[in-house]
Amino acid sequence: MQLDCWNIQGESFHFGRHGLGQEQTLATMPSDSLFAALVARLARTEGSQKATDFCKPFADGDPPFVLSSTFPFAGAVKFLPAPMLSRGGGAQGNDAKKLKRVEYVSEEIFRSLLKGEPLAKFFDEKLTLQKGKVLVGKKDLEKLPAELKKPEASIWDAEPRPRVTLDRATSASNLFHIGQVYFAKECGLWFAIRWVDAAPEKKKQFNDMLHELAEAGFGAERGVGMGIAKVHESGTLDLPEANGAWVTLSRYLPKEDEVSALGHDSTAYSIKAVGGWVDSPTNMGQRRKPVNLIEEGSVIGEKPPRDVPGQMVDVQPTYR
Repeated sequence: MQLDCWNIQGESFHFGRHGLGQEQTLATMPSDSLFAALVARLARTEGSQKATDFCKPFADGDPPFVLSSTFPFAGAVKFLPAPMLSRGGGAQGNDAKKLKRVEYVSEEIFRSLLKGEPLAKFFDEKLTLQKGKVLVGKKDLEKLPAELKKPEASIWDAEPRPRVTLDRATSASNLFHIGQVYFAKECGLWFAIRWVDAAPEKKKQFNDMLHELAEAGFGAERGVGMGIAKVHESGTLDLPEANGAWVTLSRYLPKEDEVSALGHDSTAYSIKAVGGWVDSPTNMGQRRKPVNLIEEGSVIGEKPPRDVPGQMVDVQPTYR
């Protein structure tokens, strides 16, 4: 399976969590949020009908492409989600806890895990970053930027950013905080796109949409400068085709005939309740319908019955 890769680099981002606690931010942008942002930007620049036409093949189950979620990169090293079936295996006690803390692994380790090797085989605290959340392969360690080879170095950091609102009537101020995530030099986010229909005009449309989104900003709090980024292609990633169990690189909503695979012995997954607000030029400030999605890194024990598994659903509110 060949995936085209893109890098995203900017000063700071806010990837909101569902709920009221805006002091927190995710470190990465999930696939469903990335796709929704592309569509919302298309609607703003070219109108709602253009966005509807763009979404139709996805809704009909015949998508021209599928997106991964965004994941961290550092220099020439891309990190991918550690497959859930591999975490904690082959270790006991404190070692097992340390393995379960690993969220991302470098490409070198990821390929070995796809072959069924346990994560414990590669774990070494000296090869971890981000307080144990990121595990680097020995060969990939040499490719990291020099700054990340220092003790306590981080690929990304998150901190609250103070904001102030003023009451229109009294001019009284109200202090609040918004979480922001920022990346070290030569670091950022990357994502992959798998083309099902690689027609030149479809690729051009996607490229135009992505660059337009980068100028407008990824994530929330774009009005105060967060999310502005530069994007560029960063090569291809060749991964083996699913031949039985497979690993998700994006959030995934199974179709009805795909749900049975979740009961397979070789399946390990987690579910995320995803909500939020409508971002549309015509319907703003309305809460969308929540949906439960299978998270990245989940292992599905059976090969899907179709080339592109999953489905697109309409989460806009029911208007009366």
